[in-house]
Amino acid sequence: MLQKKITGIAMVLLLSYGADAQLYNNGATIKIQNGAYLYSKGDVFNNTGTITNDGKLEVQGNFTNTGTYNFTTTEDSIIMSGAGNVTLQAGGATINYLMLNKNSNSDEVKLTQSANVGKVLDYLVGNFTTDPINNPAYFLSAPNTAVFNFGANNEIIGKVKRTGWVSNSSVVFNQPNMRVNTTGGTAPSEITVTMIPQSAGGDPSQNEREVKRNFAFSQTGGTGFTASVRFAYSDAELNTNTEEGLVPWQLVSSEWNGELTPVTRDASSNYVEYAGITAAELTNEWKLADAKYTFNAKAYLRGAWNNATDLMRTNLNSGNLLPLSQPYAGPPTNYPGTESVASIPNANIVDWVLLEFRKPGSGDGADADALSTIGRKAAFLLNNGDIVDLDGVSSPLIEISKQGGGFLVVKHRNHIAIMSNNLASNAQGTFTNDFSIAANAYTNPLASSSPTTILFTSAPGNTLYGMWPGDVNRNGTVSSSDLTPIYSVVGSTPDQNTNLYSVRDVNLDKNITNADASNASYSISNFANASVSKPGFINTVNLPHILKSHVPGESN
Repeated sequence: MLQKKITGIAMVLLLSYGADAQLYNNGATIKIQNGAYLYSKGDVFNNTGTITNDGKLEVQGNFTNTGTYNFTTTEDSIIMSGAGNVTLQAGGATINYLMLNKNSNSDEVKLTQSANVGKVLDYLVGNFTTDPINNPAYFLSAPNTAVFNFGANNEIIGKVKRTGWVSNSSVVFNQPNMRVNTTGGTAPSEITVTMIPQSAGGDPSQNEREVKRNFAFSQTGGTGFTASVRFAYSDAELNTNTEEGLVPWQLVSSEWNGELTPVTRDASSNYVEYAGITAAELTNEWKLADAKYTFNAKAYLRGAWNNATDLMRTNLNSGNLLPLSQPYAGPPTNYPGTESVASIPNANIVDWVLLEFRKPGSGDGADADALSTIGRKAAFLLNNGDIVDLDGVSSPLIEISKQGGGFLVVKHRNHIAIMSNNLASNAQGTFTNDFSIAANAYTNPLASSSPTTILFTSAPGNTLYGMWPGDVNRNGTVSSSDLTPIYSVVGSTPDQNTNLYSVRDVNLDKNITNADASNASYSISNFANASVSKPGFINTVNLPHILKSHVPGESN
């Protein structure tokens, strides 16, 4: 390609001028007047000269300004067009109208230093990047009032700054659905958003479940305000996440915290919007991820175990006695969930159970009390021990508020609660625990009993374990006081002990009989003090004939 070098002269364009060569300005003054058009099929290097642009300058190669670029009417336009990857270096000058109209969206326009847009960015075709991985200090700056127009599926990769900030206005940053609005307090003078998609190397900190896109925010000045942020993403970045479960997460003290509400999702436009971010929170690292984790869990109720079938009884189900809404709303669980079904979805359902996922700050199971709960859900227990969601088939999805490893707790109306050992975090959003294996249940080191009990054996080698039966008083223990409510109705009129959904029905056969008392007595005879206190304390007063849950905080 030919090079046109202009040195030491003035060039005034009144109409249009086109050059198939590269344009080098080494000291001359080039004036593009209003209505005039300068076109270069190659690079434009304004090395030491001056370009006064009140018209349009179209460049199909690189645009590099190390001299002076100015205007007199703020109507200047620079148009980056053509094929291939090019660079843009404005040299600290403001470009009032910047248009990117490359041949295809694979043609890159990369900043080689920060650039300023004064009035309008028309990003029509191309791949615009501030080069955030290699040059994280570079940014595209524009006043709050500047208009950003985007072609289909286009977005700015990297850092975008908006100056002259005012509150109560939703401002576009990297793409139409990357927006920030602030309310209340004292507004900052400027806000910067860094957005790096997976295609450009975006990968949030830590190896957790996530949409592969980075978000970072910074502001100059401002106090006491709250921000509403619209987070953009693409379908290709979802990985194992589902769009209906996406929420924003912020990294606080090396722990990802999910913001579960108030969240607005638009799967067709690919964004998640969250309001109420404080000024301090805005400076944290942010990402999107599905808050609904899959829990593959198996557990048995020893009271419902049927030795003849090696399964649990489904008498409550076949007798149409199972409630259609979760039964854990009252004390001691006080679970406010609204899980309900129009009809019981599976003939093999035994009963409802309540699942909790706990994540103590210490990571120690002894500290995994109710205050460390980050997600709860009522689910169904099948006769083969599988715990399933409300459809009666699939594994439960629990919405959790923190990422990382944790402890799964299973509760039942009249059996002692059990808890897993620490389940490791994973990027797939799945936790698995089989409580029928004794080693998979958390054991208090000071307890005199095991957290689970062996089921009746129907054949040599059967080593299935289940939850202790008989917690009729629902206080996390089994003692002689649990027998009293059972005996109070045994032998009474049929309407008080037959065809019932009752906590007194320990073996879940829909009747209250001596067999239920025998199940509770089985637990009592295996007396122990499964104290939930941290190591160093044994309550010897309660040692005789009281079996306690190993789950921290679950026994009184």
